[in-house]
Amino acid sequence: MEKWIKIGEALKQARESKQMSINELAQQTGIPEWKIRLIEEGQFDRVDAPFYVKYYIKICAEFLGLNPAELLGQFEPKPVETQRKARKVTINGGLISLLLLVIFVASAIFFTYSAFKFFTVLRAPKIQLVNRSDKPVYFNERPLAPGESVTLQVGQRYRVSGNVGVCSVLSTGKEWKVRVENFEVVVWEK
Repeated sequence: MEKWIKIGEALKQARESKQMSINELAQQTGIPEWKIRLIEEGQFDRVDAPFYVKYYIKICAEFLGLNPAELLGQFEPKPVETQRKARKVTINGGLISLLLLVIFVASAIFFTYSAFKFFTVLRAPKIQLVNRSDKPVYFNERPLAPGESVTLQVGQRYRVSGNVGVCSVLSTGKEWKVRVENFEVVVWEK
């Protein structure tokens, strides 16, 4: 890349202005000659990992009297690339915000639906026992006339005796017909 060539040329010019050979610079810095030659040619990718190349540039620049921060500043990515990375982070942050919004709306809908169902059950008609026969039956020892109904409470146990016809247990939209003479009814919550 062109910026690498500029860095390499700056190091080469500084070395030549001190009338120093690559071999002498290698002995003074401890960096192999072939690496210094490749750095001066701008072939950083053939030298080593970027971390080490930066270190070699810093050592050579300090030894040759150059400002390593200026040279290394050319080696770093340009602000435009940094802005692209920042933009990606912002986009990801936007996706997270959108996901949280969707979760919040779904939770609000679920809560509203649950509350609606809860209050619908509370307003539901009570469960009733209806004497459908033409003779009285005994509901907890008390006579229940033909056609008469009694509201049943949840969790209670009721005894019905003397049924010779049909008794019905009515709940929300359902009817259970009972044709047994003596039976018990227990109402449970759903």
